[in-house]
Amino acid sequence: MRSFTYFRPYTHGLLPIALILTTAAFAVGQSTGSAEDASANSVSTRIERARTLAAVHQLQAAATELENIRATANDVTLRNVTTLMLLGIYLEEGNYGRSQSLLEETFQKRSAQKDESIRTYFATAGQTVNGLRAHLARYRSYGINPSDANLPAEANADLDRVRALLERIIAQAKEISTEQGRSYDALALQEDVLGIRLALARNDDDHAKWQTEYLMAREKMASSQIQVASLGRSPALDAVTNRIPNPFATKPATPAANSDAPAVADAPPVTVAATPGSEPQLISTGSLTGRETKRVSPSYPPQAKTHNVTGTVRVFAIIDENGKIWVTNSEGPMLLRKAAEDAARGWTFPPSMVNNKPVRLAGYLDFDFKL
Repeated sequence: MRSFTYFRPYTHGLLPIALILTTAAFAVGQSTGSAEDASANSVSTRIERARTLAAVHQLQAAATELENIRATANDVTLRNVTTLMLLGIYLEEGNYGRSQSLLEETFQKRSAQKDESIRTYFATAGQTVNGLRAHLARYRSYGINPSDANLPAEANADLDRVRALLERIIAQAKEISTEQGRSYDALALQEDVLGIRLALARNDDDHAKWQTEYLMAREKMASSQIQVASLGRSPALDAVTNRIPNPFATKPATPAANSDAPAVADAPPVTVAATPGSEPQLISTGSLTGRETKRVSPSYPPQAKTHNVTGTVRVFAIIDENGKIWVTNSEGPMLLRKAAEDAARGWTFPPSMVNNKPVRLAGYLDFDFKL
């Protein structure tokens, strides 16, 4: 329980508060003496109160309570948990300064070159990125396109602060990518953040700049896959792949209770059970765009047009060893998902090889719907 991994931004929203609180409860429940137990119960009660305050949108009060707990916490896990909770709160209220301070703190601590510190950084960065995604989704929920060039001054000022925070994460990821054993995870983070920054381009010149950065990161990420395949996968990459249902698994995945569509609806029939180690390796690669030999644009659903629904749908998929795409699930505006998934199924890809062995690629395709 004392390790954190970077959850790629295609996880669904912020780290669940229930999960964070479970970790917190574990952290405060490790004492053995009566005095320690009393203190642990007190901390648990305060975290519960902070959660309640956040739920009723008393964000300042919740942040104050969590900051006090964090300042006096001796347990590393408890401190990390309160940091993640605070990031969610600060990003929700648009406090980018304090959010960046927390991020910088974990970034500096990772220089100790210990697994705990780097995992904490990736968890913090992941929470920050997901918080920014949720913030941008709030724009869309009000019918505002963050990439619109003619937004009011208040929106432009807010988005400039979002861009600055994204650019800081990109710079941090670049620095970490030069450190031995951390390149792939850092490049995965960098690629995702660059994708968001590219979507928020101020003008054509800004777009060209960040598109170049994005393509360079993807190229580096692709070239580093050989090293990942030969050295073995990191816990961070395992966390990524575990979020994408594998349609080739001999045991079908259990669909989530609130899933909008069967996670393995496209799964091919399995006629012979594979023996352990016989299946091609599954490599998480982030965005699949740019690898295709054929692409299909989605048709705009009439109902979505009628209701002025716009936005981006992210379709998660696996490319098998023969280059066939299998859609696993998607996220984004509900009225646009099926059109995006149908379009994704029409894409074709070349077979992928690593070390002269066929591999499967797990990743995603983004489809932008604009009126």
